[in-house]
Amino acid sequence: MKNAVKYLTLFLVMGLLFTIAACKQDDPTPSEPTPTVDPTPTDDPVIVDFNVLGNWADDGDGVYTITTNTAAELEFSYAKGTFPNASMSSALITEDLSVYKKLVITVEGAGTMLLRLETSDSTPTREVGLNVTGIQGTYEWNLINAASFLEKVNKITIIAAPDKEDSIGVISLTKLMFQESVADGFIINDGFNNIPTNVNEYNGTDEIFNFNDKWENFAEETYTIVKDGDVFNVDFTKGAGFEWSAMQSKVQGTFTDFNFVVVKVSGTAGQPIIVKAADGVETRIILSGEIQEVVVDISEMAVAQKNAIQAILIFGNAGRVGSGSFTIHEAFMIDDYDYEAPVFVKNIYNGIDSEFAVGHWFDGGDVVYTITEADTEYHVEYSKLDGGLEYANMQALIEGDFSNFAKIEFEITGQNAKTVLLKVEGTQGVKEVPVTFDGTRQVIVFDLMTMTPTQLDALNKLVIFAAPGGIGAGEFTIHSVKFLTSDYDANGLWEEVDADTYDITFGETTTVAYTKVATQEWAHMRALFDAEDVAGLNTLTIVIKGEVGKEILIKPNDDGAIEQSITFIDTDPVTLTFKAETFVSIILFAEPNVAPATGTFEIISVTLSYVIPEADFDPTLILDINNNWEENDPDTYDFTYEEDGSVTVDYDKTGWAFMKQTFNAQEVAGLNTMTIVFEGTVGKQIMVKPNDSNALEQWITFTEDPYVLTVFYENGFTNLLIFAEPDTVAMDSFTIISATLSYSVDINSNWEENDPDTYDFTYEEDGTVTVDYDKTGWAFMKQTFDAEAVAGMNTMTIVFEGTVGKQILVKPNDSGALEQWITFTEDSHVMTVFNASGFMNVLIFAEPDTVAMDSFTIVSAMLSYVMPEVDFDPTLVLDVNANWEENDLDTYDFTYEEDGSVTVDYDKSGWAFMKQTFDAEEVVGLNTLTMVFEGSLGKQIMVKPNDSNALEQWITFTADPHVLVVRFADGFTNVLIFAEPDTVAMDSFTIVSATLSYTVDVNSNWEENDLDTYDFTYEEDGSVTVDYDKTGWAFMKQTFDAQEVAGLNTLTIVLEGTVGKQIMVKPNDSNALEEWITFADTDPVTLTFTAESFMSVLIFAEPDTVAAGTFTIVSATLSYVAPVVLDDLDVTLDWADNGDSVYTFTEDEGTLIVDYVKVDQGWSTAVLTASDTSGYNKFTITMTGTEGKQVLVKVNDAIENWVTFDVDGNGTATITAPNIHSVLLFAEGGVDTVTGSFIITSAILSYE
Repeated sequence: MKNAVKYLTLFLVMGLLFTIAACKQDDPTPSEPTPTVDPTPTDDPVIVDFNVLGNWADDGDGVYTITTNTAAELEFSYAKGTFPNASMSSALITEDLSVYKKLVITVEGAGTMLLRLETSDSTPTREVGLNVTGIQGTYEWNLINAASFLEKVNKITIIAAPDKEDSIGVISLTKLMFQESVADGFIINDGFNNIPTNVNEYNGTDEIFNFNDKWENFAEETYTIVKDGDVFNVDFTKGAGFEWSAMQSKVQGTFTDFNFVVVKVSGTAGQPIIVKAADGVETRIILSGEIQEVVVDISEMAVAQKNAIQAILIFGNAGRVGSGSFTIHEAFMIDDYDYEAPVFVKNIYNGIDSEFAVGHWFDGGDVVYTITEADTEYHVEYSKLDGGLEYANMQALIEGDFSNFAKIEFEITGQNAKTVLLKVEGTQGVKEVPVTFDGTRQVIVFDLMTMTPTQLDALNKLVIFAAPGGIGAGEFTIHSVKFLTSDYDANGLWEEVDADTYDITFGETTTVAYTKVATQEWAHMRALFDAEDVAGLNTLTIVIKGEVGKEILIKPNDDGAIEQSITFIDTDPVTLTFKAETFVSIILFAEPNVAPATGTFEIISVTLSYVIPEADFDPTLILDINNNWEENDPDTYDFTYEEDGSVTVDYDKTGWAFMKQTFNAQEVAGLNTMTIVFEGTVGKQIMVKPNDSNALEQWITFTEDPYVLTVFYENGFTNLLIFAEPDTVAMDSFTIISATLSYSVDINSNWEENDPDTYDFTYEEDGTVTVDYDKTGWAFMKQTFDAEAVAGMNTMTIVFEGTVGKQILVKPNDSGALEQWITFTEDSHVMTVFNASGFMNVLIFAEPDTVAMDSFTIVSAMLSYVMPEVDFDPTLVLDVNANWEENDLDTYDFTYEEDGSVTVDYDKSGWAFMKQTFDAEEVVGLNTLTMVFEGSLGKQIMVKPNDSNALEQWITFTADPHVLVVRFADGFTNVLIFAEPDTVAMDSFTIVSATLSYTVDVNSNWEENDLDTYDFTYEEDGSVTVDYDKTGWAFMKQTFDAQEVAGLNTLTIVLEGTVGKQIMVKPNDSNALEEWITFADTDPVTLTFTAESFMSVLIFAEPDTVAAGTFTIVSATLSYVAPVVLDDLDVTLDWADNGDSVYTFTEDEGTLIVDYVKVDQGWSTAVLTASDTSGYNKFTITMTGTEGKQVLVKVNDAIENWVTFDVDGNGTATITAPNIHSVLLFAEGGVDTVTGSFIITSAILSYE
């Protein structure tokens, strides 16, 4: 790991890149809102918007019927009759309009109109033409350079359906207002006109609206359209890229009373044709060559949506290339129409049965599948040899809550080597499984356990694609399709363990009679499971009944932690539920610890099943999903996973071939925001389709900048499809720089005004909020958040639109330190981002400290968690022995002692616990929890980091302090401590210390230095078994990644080995650090090495011998341990003979006289006897002796320094070594027989 690791997260709102136009102003008074100050005082009057609504009148032709005529709305209907340019006018305008820069027009209805500005003299008028539909629209007429003209304007005239007779319509204007600000939004200029020509206009009275006229190409000139009497003949040729080109008949009118669009058509047999009235409202048929009806049901459309229909589209040979022709015989709208709608029978689940069969299969609309039903089987023949049919499918509709099912079982016989794609679809997610037939009757199991209950509840169809993505013909037989639970019945597996104790009778239930004699208190019966039968099943449910007052103890997996005891209080059945990762057995004790005993009980059912675990959702989780990519179509996409986490995607594909990723439902549960950053060839396109959903798909065209795609979807994600250059033959590459799933909270709701009658909120269908304000002073709007809903969120992102030049003040947490002033500019959106440890509320002040009336839009407002930018310090050792709290009232008391320890007094029952929750930013990157406890002998506590069963540890106190070390790569969020769990208890214990730190597990990547000498077996528990067969100094080693271990100064290795065998461990290949171990017993041996840094470690098994054997490296870690500040240690007098009776020592006023007599004892030594030298890394000795004589000083049996006494008899040695543990002195080393003396005047151990 690098010494400084940057944790960065890129976060943008809802798939749009906005320019941050807001800027933070200086904050002279953080406790109060900070108004902007104009340095040049002015007495210019405030310009108030000029409203033209109210007091309108027909100009005399009687064409207009005005139904609403107020300052808030002008609503009228018109019937033109013989007056093509009849008008209506506003009241006379006496105001000087020259100060205004735009006219804002908000309009809806059914019709068209010309809006004309009239003048008081001969100055030519100015006008715009507007098409009015049932969907409200706002136009901003740009008048910024029209001051001299506006000065002369004295009224506004409206001409509905200009230049037309016999036209009718209804129009409503809710805003017609001159404003000083610059035009923004949908800007129009003088002469603008979007009134459609070539349009079929409904007269408002006929029962049938015939629009079979004025057909034209919609965009591309694909269709040749020729009118022949009352019919239209159409020919077309569609090449690649024009598969979805269309033709249209424009329509206009009030279509409220119509419920069906009908087109009668004949054309090229086998080609699909689509008639479309609006997005999502269309009908597709396959042409037969005869006249056919295409009926589009518009009855479910809202009135506004019906009246917004502007054209009826026809797609010939829809979605395909090729040539063809068709004839439109009739085209009309009608209220009621008798036609034979296709009937698709749904398979409806009753919500009770444990098995659900699916039938009623039908062709998906391309007339590719011929389906013959025989009894409960379906024989299917398919032929899809033409282009455009690659994904033609057959379907079966389903309805119900399928969340209790675990799988779908397909039993199918297909032709050898033919392929199909099985798919289950719903509104909340999809899943698919490819199958290759082998010619036999196959059972294909479709696993549903990776889908969430919400997704299973929303399933609505099963789909089968034969020869998916390609062409082909063949046949297969569907014998059965069933939804099945995961339930496994284990009530027939019971057996007695102790002879003649349990008499078991099997039937619909299992009846047990038991007889226990003395010494059989714990006699029991059991059920053993086959691992394959119960794989993945995590819930055991037992229903049992027995004699009143009798007790039964049930112990799954022979595990006391999950055992349950029941005493029957009546004869009703009792249900017991057990949870475990897996089950291997059940042990049952009747009247446990009682003998003699007799009785009976009845086991009604024993069921093993899978239940989705209720995981604690972490809203701060940012899940990296830039992995596990796969191609859907063979040999189309290749993936290169780069070291920086990006993925290079090379593609060579045709048509709609795509790549994909399917998410694990449990892993992504709750995550609702997908953020992906792409780079690609400029001008090339990809399509990104989360959840295989048309509603979520987005097309991306690459530019020179990275493209950031953010998709927010409240119901979460199941998969992701990516199409490179869709529907083309193409070869190129692009890069997925990053891809993550995270959690966001949409807070663009629940706005409220603080001051009555100042702010109004309109919640739009697209999720935006329009805010209208009419206020004075510091009146504001606000939102207060639900603390639980936004817990963990540290980033607030709000996007606004507003009137150019106007200001708002945004103040999260009512905090002056966070507030930002926003001045709206001509940029369409302004994004503001706030960072805080948490959010409680947000206040918004429109035009603060002024009298003002206007509006702005909150495009989006989100709370999310963004990983802070942190320089990670691997040497950090964080003291977390603080901030303890009890979870249950009056159960735990904490006394914080001066030495840093915490005394915990408890008086509790059951599973009451104490806890600490860590600050996510403070502990980021720290992966090792170390705690030291002391407590009453024999008492127990349970420590549960992250509230995780996998990490929990039980501690039984002994006379020595208990050191608990938990290492978890993903870090820590909290720790729970249970004193004497599941008991009523009162006592105390002490947390001597608790720290979080960083360690690197280096018990991996071992290698032998010499061929065929060392073998390594990496065990599941993280240990490594080393087998050796070697000679001499052959060794094994590991070289560390310098960046990963930078800053770590402590190497800890725990070893186990054969009694009497030796090992030498040599960090950094350093003699000063090496240590020899002789295994004295089978207990683990812990070695700790300290150095400024570590580059490698060498291990020699039985050095310098021919040997074979084995040992275990239980663990090996690198960490940072803060050096202890040590006072200098004077060891001048702490010396002794090493056992050869050579040296004698005499103390003389603080010095030590050393006499030596050696007889054939050249390398005899004096040894330092100081008891605790750990931590010291420097030894300095000063001596006096005979000129020319020598003393060899040797530290840690490795580092040597010869001292030769000078002419004055003085000699000094200074030796630095990590963690000094031994010092030897050799007087005249190597001289076998000699007599002499020297004086140690000073010997000091120090740390630097």
